Formats: sequence, structure tokens, C-alpha cells
Amino acid sequence: MSISLNLPESLSLDVLDPDADDAPTVCLPVRALRFGDSPRGGGLNDAHCRMLAAAGDTLPPVVVHSRTMRVVDGNHRVRAAVLRGRQEITARMFEGTADEAFVLAVRLNTLHGRGLLLSRTDRTAAAARLVTTHPHWSNRMIASLTGLSAGTIGRIRGQLTAESGGAVVRVGKDGRARPVDGSSGRMKVYELLMSDPTASIRDIAQRVGVSPSTVHDVRKRVLAGEEPVSRRRRAQAEDETEQDRTAPPRPQPEPEREAPADPAAIIAALTKDPSLRYNNIGRRLIRWLDGCRRGVAECPEIAERVPSHNIDPVAALAREYAHAWLDFATALEERNRDAC
Repeated sequence: MSISLNLPESLSLDVLDPDADDAPTVCLPVRALRFGDSPRGGGLNDAHCRMLAAAGDTLPPVVVHSRTMRVVDGNHRVRAAVLRGRQEITARMFEGTADEAFVLAVRLNTLHGRGLLLSRTDRTAAAARLVTTHPHWSNRMIASLTGLSAGTIGRIRGQLTAESGGAVVRVGKDGRARPVDGSSGRMKVYELLMSDPTASIRDIAQRVGVSPSTVHDVRKRVLAGEEPVSRRRRAQAEDETEQDRTAPPRPQPEPEREAPADPAAIIAALTKDPSLRYNNIGRRLIRWLDGCRRGVAECPEIAERVPSHNIDPVAALAREYAHAWLDFATALEERNRDAC
């Protein structure tokens, strides 16, 4: 049983599902485990470790990289076990490379965390590492792993590759490789069409590394007497290249929305956290967030049914609530920054 990481099939990681009751586990001596190479830059949260140790609950299995015995997910649980005086801990083993283990750690601690989720600072640092170790992955793909926006990943990539250059192709979430500069691929298609007019669309697509639809479009443009690359596309590519060489990323006029998280998964993780389960405020917070999640799911249908004469006041109220939520999120992030 494998965990879903929303990765292309060719890049999927073979790891046991931490939530599967029938997934095999092993008992490992705590002294054999190693810490380090964690996406959590601030290290362990001592208060959280002590809370887990005092809760008395059976801790979920940790995930351990079999080649290095490093803890991929569950450092706080290991520390809690030590505080309880335990010499062994239940674990599930991950078979893969060190880079794959880091990708898994980011994923589990970003959207499927059992306790403390990664801060934005940690997710940004993880994204920078993924851009370096997996330069062929698309911005959207790295965004889906880190919970950041594709635009943020693009700016990180630009800062890291401004001098060294980027990948020729990138792999998207669907597993397909696409050229970073589409205009260069179209020009190669054009050259092959001119040198070998009898070549099939699929053969040219495979030789250049573009989609058959791109070859078909270039052929159609040539037959119509047009340029293989439109002036708009060529000017846009040249403009982007020039900006990458000479200009820093332009500031965004509005706060950027991050890649959507999985509300149900986050609420499920919060529900399992003893620091929330065993006090009134925590349970109230979970009920509150879950109620909002259900309400948000109904928004599209309700928006269609609001009477026209009530649209403006309802929209104003919704916008006011949105500002209140933004203030709430900002206050939480400031607390997180102060704690680091």
C-alpha cells in the first residue's frame, strides 16, 4: 500500500502508507536511529515533545530511511519515546534515495503532518533545495509538494539559476516533460519539416522532445505561410530571457495565494494532536475549522442563489470575514516567527 504524493508515476516513491492498519511495521531500537537532514530548520520543539510524552497515547509509527536509519517523519515522536523511557519504537521503513527521503519528509510534514506542520520559512528552504536537486521538476509540481505557490517557486528558481542557467525541460505533475523555452522547440520542428517533409508528426515530436500537437501546429502555420513561432510568443520568450539575465523578480502587487492545501487532511492531523484533543480551546478550534471547511464547500452553490438585491451586502460581509481570516493567519505566522 503506497502513500499518494501527487507525483508523476515515473517519479512515485515506494513508501508504506502511515495510516494503513495492515501496513507492515518493525520495532527498532531508539539508539539506532539518526536525526538530521530534516526540512524543519528550527529543530525539535521541546514543548511539543514533552506534551506527546505526557499524553500517554500510543504514538503512530515513525518513517525511517532504511539505508541511513535517519528518521524521515516522526522526530518528535522519537524524542517523546525517549522521554517515556522507551528503548524501542514502532517504525515503517522507506526504500529510496536520500533525495527521495527528503521529498517524502517535506510532503508528510507539509500537508499530511500528524502534529507540527512546517512553517513557511521551512517550506521555502525546502523548495530551494528541491529546485536544486530536481531542476527538471516544474514550478507547479514543487509547489504541490511544499504548499507554496508556483509563482513563489519561480522566484526561488530565478534567484538560484540566474547565473548557472536552468534545465532544458521540466517534468510536470502529470509526468510529461516539456521544454522550458517552447520557441526553441518549434524552431527545431520547423528545421526538420524543411529538411524532411515526409517525416511523420510523431517521429518529429519524439526527435525534438515536444508534443505531436506542437508539431501539427507548426506544420499548419508553415503551410499557411506563417512563421513557425508567432511574433507574440517569440517576443514573450525574449522578454522573459532578458528579465532572467538582468532584472530581479518584480514584486507582486497583491499577496500571492499559495497552492491549495487539503483541508480535510489538515483537520484530520489536528484532530490526532493531543495538545488540541485534550483541552476545550483545542476541540473548539477543530470544530470551528471543520465547520468552515464544510461551509466553504457550499460557497459556489450558495453564490448562485443569493438574491440579486442582496449581492452587494453579502459580498461586503464575505470580504470583511476574509480580512478577519487573513488577520488571524498573519497573527499565527507572526507567533511562529517569534518562536524561531
